[in-house]
Amino acid sequence: MLAALHGAGFEDGWSADSLAATIATPGSYGFIALDRGEPLGFVLMRVIADEAEVITVTVRPQARRQGVARALMDAALARAAELGATTAFLEVADDNAGAIRLYRMLGFTETGRRPGYYARKTGVRADALTMAMTLS
Repeated sequence: MLAALHGAGFEDGWSADSLAATIATPGSYGFIALDRGEPLGFVLMRVIADEAEVITVTVRPQARRQGVARALMDAALARAAELGATTAFLEVADDNAGAIRLYRMLGFTETGRRPGYYARKTGVRADALTMAMTLS
């Protein structure tokens, strides 16, 4: 289920094995958004010491711009703070305007850029923006 949902949200969605390995990593956790039992999206996080990493966030295309990703991120960041994280960080493709807008609304700021990090099926490469925020 998660692999299909991730594939609906990303050009190169992760396999079930990749997702299972990520979830099995110590310090990892996640949240799933459901509507009448149907998955709309999910977030995977990892907390190590006082840092939280946003590993992936995805929402079905037809459920976007309805607050699903915001609710997932709010829950995931609150849990990170409960687990002792004082900062959170992530990376996002610089052509993912919707995600960047959400992360900025949540309080993330750009801390760096990795040129040509993401390969696209078109052959064009997108930069990765690294972003971070302080958790309260």
